[in-house]
Amino acid sequence: MCLVKEKNLNLPNLLALLRLLMVPLVVYFIAQEDMLLAGGLFVTACFTDLLDGFIARRYSLTTRLGTWLDPFADKLMAVSVVVTFTVKGILPWFVTVIIFFKEFLMLLGGFLALKKGYTTPSNIFGKIASLMLNAAIALGFLYRYVTPYYLWWTYVALVGSIAAFIQYAVKNYHLLFNTGEEKEE
Repeated sequence: MCLVKEKNLNLPNLLALLRLLMVPLVVYFIAQEDMLLAGGLFVTACFTDLLDGFIARRYSLTTRLGTWLDPFADKLMAVSVVVTFTVKGILPWFVTVIIFFKEFLMLLGGFLALKKGYTTPSNIFGKIASLMLNAAIALGFLYRYVTPYYLWWTYVALVGSIAAFIQYAVKNYHLLFNTGEEKEE
């Protein structure tokens, strides 16, 4: 079996790989208390996420690898920063537990759906929840200046993330558990 690698080595997938490589840098700079540099890298990662999605759709560069790699990079960045914020005392532990559990279930569900030949693209609810969470995380980098507002926004984003997760789970349940419903196009 010959794998054609050049289809996977496209700009959107390279941007997702770049985001993966940025994760340890962001965590390192948070640990070093260089919140502005860490925050700048985080915001840059968020922009590469928007850019890779736009490029992939606009130029028909979506790949099976990209449908897995892109959300994995996003979730790894978000969870890593939230965990690091919790270790540093910036966020309460229950926020991390909820986000970690939700993101783990999302990745597991997406992987199982992909294994069955389905893709489960994000919808408007997921995009809004992701935007809210990323904004909350970005505010967390400025926690010294925006306390307690960054926490309030984090709680709002957490509720939005849970609501989007519930909607996503209800919509895609049949893909994982074969309830007899047809695949949604």
